[in-house]
Formats: sequence, structure tokens, C-alpha cells
Amino acid sequence: MTVTLPALRSANLVEQLSELLATQIVSGERAAGSRLPTEGRLALDFGVSRTVVREAIARLKSDGLVVTRQGLGAFVAASPAGRPFRIGAESKSPHQIVQEVFELRIGVETEAASLAAERATAPQVREIRGALRALEQASRRGGDGVEEDLRFHRAIARAANNSIYDDFVEFLERYTRNQLSISRRNCEIAGWLSEIQVEHEAILEAIAAHDPAAARRAAHGHLRNGMGRLKRIQAH
Repeated sequence: MTVTLPALRSANLVEQLSELLATQIVSGERAAGSRLPTEGRLALDFGVSRTVVREAIARLKSDGLVVTRQGLGAFVAASPAGRPFRIGAESKSPHQIVQEVFELRIGVETEAASLAAERATAPQVREIRGALRALEQASRRGGDGVEEDLRFHRAIARAANNSIYDDFVEFLERYTRNQLSISRRNCEIAGWLSEIQVEHEAILEAIAAHDPAAARRAAHGHLRNGMGRLKRIQAH
């Protein structure tokens, strides 16, 4: 079977390679059950590193398009799950994608907080509280707190007790991690960290009080404010 091997540009190589391989799999160019070339072969064919190939294969595996077999390599899934959902387009600027992801998060995470206030168990409330304390400690130590911030929002999604919310918030992390890194670094300079902490506390306390309306307002306000802060950073 002949497989087309277009050149990849320098930016977002993992995204480009995983998207290209996904297109080939969904179209049937790479047949169900067929073995993918080795990491080394793919790296050579596409002019990328083995690390890029490894991360692209991992993404295809999480999308249900590829399975791996110990000692044998990666294979196209027998029944590929269909074209995976992707965010981003070549015609959009990074700033535009960040804003659109933020708008998506407002819808998803606001309702997740409301559901968490309705459904969270006592252990789940403790998990959210623990994640927030870890974020506070990371900030005091001088860390950027990005992973702890992600953990806090993921714990809220988990407490919605709807696995799709949990999975989707985790999916969005690949797009929000860099944005959070930019935001938190600049928020410290601008003195916004205490403001963010108050917003986080409001979400936590509303969930702990099992008040869905308050949780929805607090989460919506926090995310709207976060988008506003990021816009101010990008404007400079």
C-alpha cells in the first residue's frame, strides 16, 4: 500500500503528525489492523524526532484510532472510533484559539461546577479542597502552579459525577496548559494571584455548601475574569 507522506511544518509537529495519521486511518489509506511503521521509520519519513512520533501515537491511541501491542508496535484499531475531535485551524491565530477555548471552558466548567454542587460526595469535596491547598502551597513556594490549577479544575469536573465532563476537561488540558502558564506568570507580576485565589475559594465554598446557583455564578465569574486577564496580558 502506498501512503502519502507530506512534509510537516516546524510548528505544532505532534498535532500535525497525529492529524495526518488520523486522516489516513479514517480514510482507509492505512487499513484497519495494519501495523504502523516503527518510530524510527516514521521519524525518518516525516523528518521529526522520535519523541514527536511517540507523542503523536499516544494521542491516536487515546482517540481510539490506534492500539499498541507489547514488543510488536502500534496497529490501526480494528474498528477505528471515527474522526477524533480536534481544536484549532491553520487560519486562526494562537490568540484566537486561546480565546475560543476559553469561551468553551466557560460553558463546560460553569455547568460542571453547578453539577458538582448538586452531586459531590464528601471525599470529592475534600479532593477539591486539597487541590486548592496544593495550589496555594505551590504559589507560596514560588512555583507557577499550573499543574495544581489544572488539578483543581479537574477535581471539580470529576465531582460532577458525569464521566464525559471529566474526560472533556482532561482533553482540554492540552490546550489550556500553555495558556495557564502565560496567565499565572503574568498574574504574579500584576498582583492578580490573590484575586484568583478569592475566586477559587468562592467556587469551592459554593460546591461544599451544595449550592448549584452559587457555584455556577462563581465559576462563570472566575472564567470570565480569567479571559479578561489574559486579554490584558496579550494586549501588552
